Amino acid sequence: MEVSSIPGSWESASLLCKFLFYVAAASTFGGAVALYLYGDGHSRTVKRVLLYQLIGALLGFHAVLADFLVQVGQINNSGISGAFDLDMANMLLSFPLGDLSFYRLAAFALMMITSAFLLRKSYQRSTDSGISFYRFNFLFHGLGLGLILLSFRFGGHVSLLALPIQLVLVIHFTTVALWLGALYPLYELTNGTDIFSLQSMLQKFSNHAIIFVFMLLLAGIILAYNLIHSPVELLNSAYGRTLSVKLLLVFCLLSIAGLNKFHLVPHLMEKQKKGVEYFRRSLRLELTVASLLLLVTAYFSTVVGPLNLT
Repeated sequence: MEVSSIPGSWESASLLCKFLFYVAAASTFGGAVALYLYGDGHSRTVKRVLLYQLIGALLGFHAVLADFLVQVGQINNSGISGAFDLDMANMLLSFPLGDLSFYRLAAFALMMITSAFLLRKSYQRSTDSGISFYRFNFLFHGLGLGLILLSFRFGGHVSLLALPIQLVLVIHFTTVALWLGALYPLYELTNGTDIFSLQSMLQKFSNHAIIFVFMLLLAGIILAYNLIHSPVELLNSAYGRTLSVKLLLVFCLLSIAGLNKFHLVPHLMEKQKKGVEYFRRSLRLELTVASLLLLVTAYFSTVVGPLNLT
């Protein structure tokens, strides 16, 4: 039986928390990867991206905590005060929701401490940061992402599927977080890097993006195949219609990425400042579509569910 596609008050609150969780996961890990692989080493860029990661970690920590309280309140169904029922909260802590929340809170706490520590270090340095600085940032944010990935075993539709499919989700989530989370750091690079270096770094990202796209599409197809057993569900179920919207947004992202790789980036040197501004506009559009995609994904995983699992 299909659940209602119109969220109630508690579901809307949970949807918002899930959206902020996705944004936080992308900004923390994607930011760390962008600094490690595509950073220009300039102090301004490093500080901006580390602050981006720190805000993401803070946002994620509070989103997970708020979502746990929302689940308590939804079970009590007695208004906002029901979210602070300690007896119910203690009971839920012994269920998979407690494990899921613990892993995610630990992940964001680790990334929060790492980002704050490195941000402080970056203000104390008088020279550009070395490769060990970026490697340390990447390592600890990677550990944080690992904890988040482990948390999926305790909740969500895919947790009900076989272990190989859960591993596909790991690939899918990691690829999305890396790609979308790197967009803002790339935008920051356009502010202070010379055009030749900028083009070189963007070409490097574009080459890696081919791998991201392949992994994203392959993992998405496998997940969709296991969650939807008939193409008809794409039209006559809320889950299928939401999946269709998600696929449309993914297609838009791929189109923008293709425009960047095959047209805007190769012509940066020719068009100079005008070319950089075109690329910045393209990134702003990509960030907007990415935000919509994460919002639809939050709705997808919170409000509706696949017919074969409900």
